[in-house]
Amino acid sequence: MSEKPSLYQRIKQGLATAARVILAAPLKLPPKVVAGAKYVALAIGLLEALEASEPDPPETKEEEADE
Repeated sequence: MSEKPSLYQRIKQGLATAARVILAAPLKLPPKVVAGAKYVALAIGLLEALEASEPDPPETKEEEADE
């Protein structure tokens, strides 16, 4: 059974989807909207890259004793 995504993950995924839809829209949108979507997409990409490169938290003494 898979874990339910956290609120942070759902918000991040929603913003990423909205940015992709705005950037791929075949309509002529106001430049400020497109620029905002580009910044949101960039920020989401940076967050995902930082989360992927996070080192594992160090083991605590209790976890070491269990092994």
